[in-house]
Amino acid sequence: MDFKQLEAFVTVAKLRSFSKAANAIYLSQPTISSNISSLEKELKIQLFDRTSKEVNLTPAGESFIEYATDIINTRNNAITNMSNFNNNISGKLNISASTTPCNSILPGLIKRFNDTYSNVKFNIKEQGSVAIIKDILDLNCEIGIVGTMIHNNRINNYKIVDDELVIVSKREMNLPEVLNVEDLLNYKFIIREKESATRKTLESALAEAGVDNGKLKTVCEVNSLDAQMRLLKMGLGVSILSKCLCEDLVEKEDMRISKVDGLSLKRSIYLAMSSRRTLTPIANAFLNMCKEIYNL
Repeated sequence: MDFKQLEAFVTVAKLRSFSKAANAIYLSQPTISSNISSLEKELKIQLFDRTSKEVNLTPAGESFIEYATDIINTRNNAITNMSNFNNNISGKLNISASTTPCNSILPGLIKRFNDTYSNVKFNIKEQGSVAIIKDILDLNCEIGIVGTMIHNNRINNYKIVDDELVIVSKREMNLPEVLNVEDLLNYKFIIREKESATRKTLESALAEAGVDNGKLKTVCEVNSLDAQMRLLKMGLGVSILSKCLCEDLVEKEDMRISKVDGLSLKRSIYLAMSSRRTLTPIANAFLNMCKEIYNL
């Protein structure tokens, strides 16, 4: 059974004539007759009662016409929808982002994208880089935003912005604006979980400076930005944050930002996505928007 046979059957049933059906779908009458005959043989039923004046559906034909019409309509709808697929920017976009970009970069990107494509809903997950990588590889999200380049041949990385990490503390702790590397060992740290890109950046920088990470005094390890901020405001210790995340803290709270002399705490923020997955129109539009914004 093929679509040509079904189209011939539906058209003959509608027009009650082989010749009229042939003219309607631009086929010869013998071709129409052959398609109907082949269909009847395959189904092992007679679909039409043929007389010299007109052609009428048999009871079996009456029953089959609904199926045939549904199949043709489904085919036509599929063709229409697929032809519009790349231009249909609607539905849901799954994004996994690490703490810094999720709370600084992503909100603005979502707002800008939503201004253009209002029919898109976002499912945002804030989590560590390890979980983001897994989500991308497992095809649970199309786009990841992370604070470190992912070295995996199954993932494409796009650098979007540079980021600077700084030491944040309660003003009453009287930390100087510029610290020496060795000074860090004198303070208690509120630090992120091991999977955090921010923590990895700090530990890598300390290692490069010849400082043993094990000597860093950790008073609390947290896995959420909110908890980290609350503990900072209470003066429990110092912490390391992206500069763009703590500017409001300095303005609205009694906090201070310090830099570390001789310690490279700069990193980049990346878009990450599977190299083996064709992006949906939504994800592709989001990527193109980012390429335009960041000149990728």
